[in-house]
Amino acid sequence: MLASVTFWQKPTLLEGAVTMGMLFTLQFVVGNLRKRVPGVTRLVDTRPPLLMDGTEVLAANLRRANMTEADLRAKLRQANVTRLEQVRAIVMELTGDVSVLHAPPDAPPIDKSLLAGGGTGPDRESG
Repeated sequence: MLASVTFWQKPTLLEGAVTMGMLFTLQFVVGNLRKRVPGVTRLVDTRPPLLMDGTEVLAANLRRANMTEADLRAKLRQANVTRLEQVRAIVMELTGDVSVLHAPPDAPPIDKSLLAGGGTGPDRESG
């Protein structure tokens, strides 16, 4: 709707205000439903896809995130990963950022709560 107001030849202030009001109302309603009705959160929230689980590249999730293995390698280099054994997990955040969780191979396992987002963990499979 907001895009329609933008593309009208001469949208009136009232038309723009009504459209913005509708968007704010919808956001308010969905936000309150998310807080009060448990199933709504699962319905409207996206789970961050897991792109790598340890040394395993999850190709289906990589495609879903519109990334290539070359993009993934670039993110590994940016995170100063020198060996694939250091990678614990790579997650595409809901903001579009890519988080690389890495540690020495002999470090304790990753705390799974770090992979939680919006009450659910990242998608291991694109399903």
